[in-house]
Amino acid sequence: MSFFNSGFFWFVEGVFACLAVLGLKLWAEDRGIPMPFWKWILAGLSVVFLGFTIAFVGTSLGENEPVAARLGGILFGLTSLVSGIGLWRVLRSGRRTTG
Repeated sequence: MSFFNSGFFWFVEGVFACLAVLGLKLWAEDRGIPMPFWKWILAGLSVVFLGFTIAFVGTSLGENEPVAARLGGILFGLTSLVSGIGLWRVLRSGRRTTG
């Protein structure tokens, strides 16, 4: 477990986070989708909530609480899925069409 507390792990984690943000920026630019600051905030909140869901399930399973993990996974997972679909629709609604 000491690997996850090391500076190298967090360095790699930061590199992947930067690549994900850069990938989202390039994806939006390629498709002509304007990305004002509030869309970036919504995308960040969606990622944080998905991470919370995964952490909740993993922690509950680690504490030998499979019922809490299952119920929390269903509740938070469905909420995360619905909010992710809503975010996708918001991102696609501002799409510029050419031609």
